[in-house]
Amino acid sequence: MRAALLALVIAACANAPASAQAVVDPAGRATIQVRSRPDAAGHTYRYRSETRFVQKDDQGGQSQFNTLIFDLEVLGPRVDGLRLRYTLREGLVQDSAGASMSAAVDAAVGVSLDFRLDRQGRLVAVDNWPEYKARLLTRVDAALPATDPVRRTIHERMEGPPLDAAQEMVLGDVAMMAMMEPAGRLPLGMTQLDDPDAAKATLAVKVVAPGCVVGIERQTSRSLAGGARAAVSKAEVSVHDGRVLTLEERRVTRAPGGSQEETITIRRISAAPAC
Repeated sequence: MRAALLALVIAACANAPASAQAVVDPAGRATIQVRSRPDAAGHTYRYRSETRFVQKDDQGGQSQFNTLIFDLEVLGPRVDGLRLRYTLREGLVQDSAGASMSAAVDAAVGVSLDFRLDRQGRLVAVDNWPEYKARLLTRVDAALPATDPVRRTIHERMEGPPLDAAQEMVLGDVAMMAMMEPAGRLPLGMTQLDDPDAAKATLAVKVVAPGCVVGIERQTSRSLAGGARAAVSKAEVSVHDGRVLTLEERRVTRAPGGSQEETITIRRISAAPAC
């Protein structure tokens, strides 16, 4: 059965360029190259991200919906990874707690953050954090009164360690996408991931369009004190440039005091490589 399935996979990829064909690794697994074009300075991608968040608790809960349009520009490859620039172009927020969050997002439009990813796609540095932070907080302070709780929360979180603050406040979508944009060859089918903190961690890879699009799905579940957290991420990735075409991630957290559900969808709105 394994040999028959492998033959079908290789046949399905027969018309793909050599770098995108499925091959068999020394362990006997069928693998496929996810990225055939290397990153270069000037490559720019535009994305639309939509997030729906619902929290239920004994206080009645909270909901939020936001839409962000942002650019990712490659500043240049490095021996140890990649330098990129994130710029928010548009933002729209509907928050059950009021209009302050919308004003804060408006303040971030047009401000660029330069950062670095390592070869595994992990955020390892933010190069212009002091300038970015100062400019953003100046805009937030101009948009919201000193007594506003959203303004206070943004100041508190931006004062944290730069990498943590950048990922939480600015680069959350980018970090999520980077996890779904692995370089090199990936095994087709289901793989168990090495994650000692997870009750379940798997990666599934399939060919969506031979020589053009690969489907990637990650599932993780973790136990919390008295509760649990699960996440499912599904993406379609360009074989040509290795970047996300579409991505959806659903996160669910349940605890004795309530629950949180969050769904993020990201779609590339700049031109994708022709198949």
